[in-house]
Amino acid sequence: MTSNGEIVKQETHGASSTNQLAPAIARTTLGQKTRKTLRKIVTARESTLAAVVILLVVYLSWASPYFFTAGNLTVVGRQIGLALIISVGMTFVILIGGIDLSVGSVVAFVSVLTGVFIVNLGISPIVAVLLALVGGAVVGLVNGSINAFMGIPSFVVTLGMLAVARGLSLGITSGSTISGFPSEFLFIGQGAYLGIPIPVWVAAIVAIAAHLVLTRTTFGRHVYFVGSNEEAAKLSGIRVRRVKISVFVIASTLAAVSGILETARLSVGQPAAGNGYELLAIGAAVIGGASLFGGVGGILGTALGTSLLLLIQNALILLGISAYWQQVFSGVIIVGAVALNMWRKQRN
Repeated sequence: MTSNGEIVKQETHGASSTNQLAPAIARTTLGQKTRKTLRKIVTARESTLAAVVILLVVYLSWASPYFFTAGNLTVVGRQIGLALIISVGMTFVILIGGIDLSVGSVVAFVSVLTGVFIVNLGISPIVAVLLALVGGAVVGLVNGSINAFMGIPSFVVTLGMLAVARGLSLGITSGSTISGFPSEFLFIGQGAYLGIPIPVWVAAIVAIAAHLVLTRTTFGRHVYFVGSNEEAAKLSGIRVRRVKISVFVIASTLAAVSGILETARLSVGQPAAGNGYELLAIGAAVIGGASLFGGVGGILGTALGTSLLLLIQNALILLGISAYWQQVFSGVIIVGAVALNMWRKQRN
């Protein structure tokens, strides 16, 4: 028969053994979590894309003495910034399973509106910019409302709006450009802060804000839910129409932001601005991992996809390849990315 003293000793010994094992167990668990996190990072699509971008930068630095110069990096940075702003908006649309072909025409429409407001009407640049943004948002509101309430596919709606916005731009200006902008307005497109072009700062703010909206807010979860299963979203009480309209307004407003910055960068309001931007934005989002079927994608992938496409365009220029072939390369890359996404979807 065991005495009370022996029982106390055994309990004390067991407790001390457990206390000694606890740090080892904690270290093992922490190590497993760390390895799991690192494995996810390494195998993530964004990691592969980031590696490709880094390798491309290294190759261009070796292949061309003009790539890693302040002038070229500034130009590329501005181009990536302007394209990324539009691509972020396109990502929202693609996440709900839609498409917006009108963003390039919105850039032209807003560019013309900005020129009319500032140069022709003499409105202050701040007020003119706000009015131009409203004009861009209205285009998105029309796109979203028609798609949400009438059930017309977004491809058809935005294809029609592509023609309408471009036609309005040409009609307002009779096909000519508008020049004579004040220097304070041109600064937002041509100036820099801490050595970094203003469009890059704007694009970074837009991308971070969009990422937080998609990952940390109820609206962001609803966007993914609608894209994954619209009928289930309706049954869950999500206001699908409101989500759709909001997404198209976001896309057009961001296209308007890019249009204003591009107008300031080029010093002219032109109805030919934004030509082909819709293809670039779609390609950047898809290359970044967004699925055209909806529900899959993210801002980080879109940012990397945008950088990759613009770096490839810059590489073709620096390597002396004809501009006519640049669209061929971009088109092949985009088709390949779409085919890869479809293959992954079928495999899953």
